[in-house]
Amino acid sequence: MYVMSRNMKVAKNLTHAVIEDLSLPSRSSKAEGFIRRDILVNREADDFDIIKVLIYWKDKESQEKWHASKEHSQSHIDKYKLRKEMGKEPINRKDLNMTFEEFELISTFAAEQ
Repeated sequence: MYVMSRNMKVAKNLTHAVIEDLSLPSRSSKAEGFIRRDILVNREADDFDIIKVLIYWKDKESQEKWHASKEHSQSHIDKYKLRKEMGKEPINRKDLNMTFEEFELISTFAAEQ
């Protein structure tokens, strides 16, 4: 399994909008090899929040195919249009202080039933 980590250091006043945007339906959920997306937030700092998005793929090739696709580009356009239709200001990605990391999932430990 392959995991993409999108990390954002976000001003407190943008956190709700970013989480709302990330929680909207996405074309990625129909992409071949997509498994799931988790959104995590750390609100411990006084002047910013850290939002981490973990996106799980079957393999790196599936993620690369999605990222290079027209559907991926269109998904960003769709979110922009949807926020405008909802009467909300689109989020400027430059305000998100975003970094990316890539991981190969080696092991998972789950609770015993």
